[in-house]
Amino acid sequence: MAYRVVEINEIQNNSDVAIGVKFPFDGPGIFRKTFTTDDQALTNIKSLLLTRKGERYEQPNFGTDLLNVLFEPITDGLKSFIEETISDSINFWLPYIQISSIDIVTFEDDPLMIHQIKISLTFIVTKTNSEQTITIFASEDGIVRIE
Repeated sequence: MAYRVVEINEIQNNSDVAIGVKFPFDGPGIFRKTFTTDDQALTNIKSLLLTRKGERYEQPNFGTDLLNVLFEPITDGLKSFIEETISDSINFWLPYIQISSIDIVTFEDDPLMIHQIKISLTFIVTKTNSEQTITIFASEDGIVRIE
């Protein structure tokens, strides 16, 4: 069986060609699709952050320790550990993404906050130079919401 090799320029110039699968997997049909590099980068980051290290078969280092941290007490080193686990994983697994900033706010910083931890990750996708921010809300029940 023969396969047609699609050139990159052909994909970039055709807005009807999907380049990936969108997260979460709750769309009509089988999967929702992504059509831009920025949307796929956002999906890749969500997938990486929500995967625990050791969870993926034959890729034990894929993911972060972010979900494990949620059950730890809030200490002075917690923010630096969260920042380190996020940046190390993104730098290794998604090298086309440059982290601009990681802002972490805990319940101790803002007692009026509904969640225990709020993480705002601002990043740039290389080649597109568009800046995006993803916000993660977490509590003792796990990651509650990602925006």
